Amino acid sequence: MSSPTSPPDAPPAAGPRRARLPAPERRRRGDLVAVALIAVVVVVGTVLVLATGDGAGTTSRVATPPLAPSPDGPVPTALAEAWRAESPATPAPLAVGPAVITAGPDGVVGHDPATGREAWSYRRAQPPCTVGSGFGDVLAVFRTEGALGTWCSDVATLEPGTGARGPARNADLREGTRLLADRDHVTGTGAEHVETWRSDLVLTTEVGRVETPVQPPDAQPRAGCTNGSVAVGGGTVGMVQRCPGEDSDRLTVLDADPQSSEKPEERSSTLLGVRGARLVALTDQRAAWAGPDGTLHVVATSPETADLSALAEALYPLGPAAGPTTDPPGLAAAVRPVGPVLLWWTGTATVALDAGDLRPRWTVPGALGAGAAWPGSAPAAVVLVPVPEGLAVLDAETGTPRGPAIPVARDLPAGAPVAVAAAGTTVVELRGSTVVALRPPG
Repeated sequence: MSSPTSPPDAPPAAGPRRARLPAPERRRRGDLVAVALIAVVVVVGTVLVLATGDGAGTTSRVATPPLAPSPDGPVPTALAEAWRAESPATPAPLAVGPAVITAGPDGVVGHDPATGREAWSYRRAQPPCTVGSGFGDVLAVFRTEGALGTWCSDVATLEPGTGARGPARNADLREGTRLLADRDHVTGTGAEHVETWRSDLVLTTEVGRVETPVQPPDAQPRAGCTNGSVAVGGGTVGMVQRCPGEDSDRLTVLDADPQSSEKPEERSSTLLGVRGARLVALTDQRAAWAGPDGTLHVVATSPETADLSALAEALYPLGPAAGPTTDPPGLAAAVRPVGPVLLWWTGTATVALDAGDLRPRWTVPGALGAGAAWPGSAPAAVVLVPVPEGLAVLDAETGTPRGPAIPVARDLPAGAPVAVAAAGTTVVELRGSTVVALRPPG
């Protein structure tokens, strides 16, 4: 029996093969040059970021330990000056949390309210355009210089007890801007551009001319209008607008937090029939504006709201309390909420507007500023209103005196405005560009 044989053309049985290794990589001269160039670009980019980024020229001194909250106390019968400091970048006195804030060419400083001691500071290469507050934080807007001119672009949040920096953003604000806070949003004012941020400084809406538009072409239907006064309230942003081709001022009210930041959502936009109107206050359903004839107009801004359907307009003559209706400084129509009222300084008087329907409740003729609440006086809120002889002590709901005026000596021209805030038992007045802290003697 013969054994089987392989066909004559069959290949021999294959044994195990060795894996073929790739050929050694050859480093060409061009490759080495490219790697060197990439390394140089990375180094130069890092240096530029460090030289021009937010950290450039920034000096931050944080308070350790943090400032302690100031204790409340009874309304004083006498006050004496405890300390003073220059603060040209704060349009109103800032008592935020446990600190009194000043700001100017040397940056932003947090002071101990009782002693004036500088607890913390935050400085940038450029001085601040304006400093305000919102969400319980200090909000500082710093100048920036560039090829397109001077802007107020660098926005930083600072924790009031320590000065530690929180969220930041780049804004499209211009010189003269002011900050207006309402509940969960802060709005930066401007004649041609207004923008609103939420607490993490993310943009929620912007109105007017957008310098680097990425929005749909029809996103800003009135980009050619200029703003005369801007107010916030009840989750809305309102402005008196003057638009080409229109023979009167226009009142426009928008949602502070629309579905998309790329397209503002209007609640209402109405011609007012007059020139020289000044927006005073907003709620979620109403707006109050002052006319050049010395009247206060309260109008509905939510036509779909049933209880306002019959309200076309309520008109209140202001009489001697009527002030000028020229555009406010920084275009910021600011009121001070105190208990059941919103305090509005007309320029000649303090008028308390009902916080719900915006009707005038009481008036202090000859007042020098809006006034502020005395801490710890709630629920029966007590208001301190600056008057020529000192500080009037009033019931917030009725405007009736709660005692004699607290005498305060001020070396100011007659009628010069005085803005007031309070931190614990320290009263803070802004007189021109100077912050003056007043405390009970002893």
